[in-house]
Amino acid sequence: MALSASIYKVNIFISDIDRNFYQEFDLTMAKHPSENEGRMMYRLLAFIHSAHEDLKFTKGLSNVEEPELWQMSLGGEILHWIELGLPDEKRIKQAAGKSKKVSIYTYHKNKLQDWLPKITDKFSENDKVSSYNFEVVENDLEQFVEKSMKLTCIIEDNIMYLANDDERVGIQLIKNI
Repeated sequence: MALSASIYKVNIFISDIDRNFYQEFDLTMAKHPSENEGRMMYRLLAFIHSAHEDLKFTKGLSNVEEPELWQMSLGGEILHWIELGLPDEKRIKQAAGKSKKVSIYTYHKNKLQDWLPKITDKFSENDKVSSYNFEVVENDLEQFVEKSMKLTCIIEDNIMYLANDDERVGIQLIKNI
């Protein structure tokens, strides 16, 4: 018997001062059975940082042909392909060939040292591809995980402040390429 995804509801108000973007979203996130709550929260951070009214979560881990998130045009063209983790060179090339913009969000501090030089060598000249690393600088993301979450996020000077009524966490966003 296959395990099913766990469903989470997220109401998030985003104040992205860096982009002059302010909007509230009601999101439904499915946590894949092989995914832990921390990784799911990093997917949420990727959504927040790239927020757009047309940005959507995909089947992600359940479908290797899709990224974690994407923004599609009304005509079905992929405008923004968003990966989470440490994708290989082939995957990044595929994404760049299928979309106008590719963003990669990493959170594996120890593994980043091996992955980043290889990717930087290959994609630093590609204007379509950007890579960012999330570094939680205070508290823990998993403290926010509930089946129904009401959160706010302020982004200023590449620092994200995620909060609910009781807790707050700071996340440094470091641009790699």
